Amino acid sequence: MNVVVVAAHGLHCHWLGPYGNEWVSTPAFDALATESVVFDRHFADEPSTTAFASSCPPTLLQSLKASGISTAFVDDRKSRPPDRREWDVLLPTDLASHATPGDALIATFESALDRLSSRSTWLLWVETDRFLPPWDFDQETYQHYASATARFTADEEGKPPPIPDPITEPVPGRLAPDDDSAWHRLQNSFAATVTSFDAELEVLIEVLRERGLDQTAAWIFTSGYGWPLGEHGVVGPAESRMHTELVHLPLLIRLPKAEQAMRRVAAFTQTSDLAPTLHDLFGMPAMANSLLPLATGSRQTGHDVARSASVRATHTERAIRTFEWAFLPAVPEADEPPRLFRKPDDIWEVNDLAPRHPDECDRLAAFVNDATAKEPTP
Repeated sequence: MNVVVVAAHGLHCHWLGPYGNEWVSTPAFDALATESVVFDRHFADEPSTTAFASSCPPTLLQSLKASGISTAFVDDRKSRPPDRREWDVLLPTDLASHATPGDALIATFESALDRLSSRSTWLLWVETDRFLPPWDFDQETYQHYASATARFTADEEGKPPPIPDPITEPVPGRLAPDDDSAWHRLQNSFAATVTSFDAELEVLIEVLRERGLDQTAAWIFTSGYGWPLGEHGVVGPAESRMHTELVHLPLLIRLPKAEQAMRRVAAFTQTSDLAPTLHDLFGMPAMANSLLPLATGSRQTGHDVARSASVRATHTERAIRTFEWAFLPAVPEADEPPRLFRKPDDIWEVNDLAPRHPDECDRLAAFVNDATAKEPTP
């Protein structure tokens, strides 16, 4: 068994067709989903690049090496934070040698596969933050999305304004609630980024097929965190609370020969589950919380709840999600009240029910602070 993991930081699941998005074109993701197991409730333990490293920790790489399994890391992150993990092959993308960031990623991906081709068993780990600003996308694609949404900003006579320029480097922070123009520019620019990356994913998948790795390798596509675009009045993750656009992530696992294709998993899963899943895929001693039993249908239940947290300068942001509720506890240090949203009906978490359900807020607040507690079965 060989395994390919692609993690695209900055992308939350609701931008993709397999998760119900109907206005952004993602044909490669759509096709991949038809061959994969799709996890519907996958959440970040901690939404950050640094925390995502625990999905493939040094101890896992040491175990793989001891078992004769080779490892390679394609680093397509703009900031290139230090990585102290001991990879057999470490390949950063070289933007200077290619026309576009997408070309650099594809070329480095192929180079990594070439380096691994002589090894019998291997893990290829790819991390990209192409969904973090500055964004790179096809201008024609942006024009398409901007034209389609122009009617929402028409004047009193129904005449749409000229199509505004895209935003490639949004300013993190608060977004004025009445700034419709900035909202649409952000959404359309990011939509173009998603569609442009989808075209690159199509090439990566074709590369895997040409090498026969659709038959012999498992493919995992996911993300470490999303990038808020003003859905709750904030651009970027720094000031965002633990809303769905920050922590609800895509997870598609394509098993060799597309086994278990089109299975959907409704159980709660988290980014920390990836490490035990890799153990399981490589036939190493089974660990708790492996996702493979969920992917094959041999187990139906995952975590009782999903917990997310992020340590900030003055406080820790937390959230907990059950099958009925999404709850964000009060943050006195930031003057933030508790928030409560009905699930699964309130997908975007816009209808705050906390004032109407104080008892439920109290129960969930106590539950947030007890990591060992289990949600009672409804």
